Amino acid sequence: MTAFGDAETGRAVNRITQVSLREVDHPSAPADTHVVGEVLELEHLRGPVGNVRAGALLTMADTVGGMCAGLAALPGWVVSTNLMLRTDPLVHCGPLALDARVLRAGRKAVVTQVQIRDTGDEDHLIADGVLTSAVLVPEGGPPDFGRPMVLAAPEGPDPGLPLLEFFGIGPHGAGAVALEINDRVRNPWGILHGGATAVLVDAAAAHVVDGDATTSDVVMHFLRPGRVGPAVARATGLGHRPDGDIVRVEVTDAGAGDRVMAIAVCTVRRP
Repeated sequence: MTAFGDAETGRAVNRITQVSLREVDHPSAPADTHVVGEVLELEHLRGPVGNVRAGALLTMADTVGGMCAGLAALPGWVVSTNLMLRTDPLVHCGPLALDARVLRAGRKAVVTQVQIRDTGDEDHLIADGVLTSAVLVPEGGPPDFGRPMVLAAPEGPDPGLPLLEFFGIGPHGAGAVALEINDRVRNPWGILHGGATAVLVDAAAAHVVDGDATTSDVVMHFLRPGRVGPAVARATGLGHRPDGDIVRVEVTDAGAGDRVMAIAVCTVRRP
């Protein structure tokens, strides 16, 4: 388990999504916690049809929803356990506005609603979901944020670096994709970041359907931490619906005896 060295600990994944965060006032109770965010640059996050990839939207949702849940859980902190996100996979203009509010704040879990709107397209709602986070006691205490919390986006990578290249996602045998677990993709606990797992799930789901397919809706369950790597995602087609193919994705830690880390069910639209 990793202690929070400072407010930036474990935020390397945010270098690619470039989310800035701001708490809306200081809540009178944990259940009133409200965090908003903004993403200005989208070009390196886009998929084949011009939309922001579902993996990037999931990462943004995990970032703003996780921060909201973490502030509501103080003096504890949180890790993501379940993330559900329904997206509109059309061309997105940007910038994007993120909004997270607490739906329930308990002693063991915090549930947050997350919405992402396209401010360049009349505030069109492009992602709507729910994040459930487990409350833990961090070694060395939680991150030390002033309240209301304000957190600028960290310095980003080369703006031309595509999303999948940033995470180092590539083929892994027949019908699977993988990424190495290193400091670039770890969260403050020293394990694979939920956003990195989401990008890997998105890549695997699209890969099994068609190279240019677009993942739209995702229901994702984080089961165990990933520590060794590589993290391998294998996708299986379950059937078809009018809105797309239904795909099951299983993510395992190949360096830890193929221990199952996450399972997701995705809707994937063919090009």
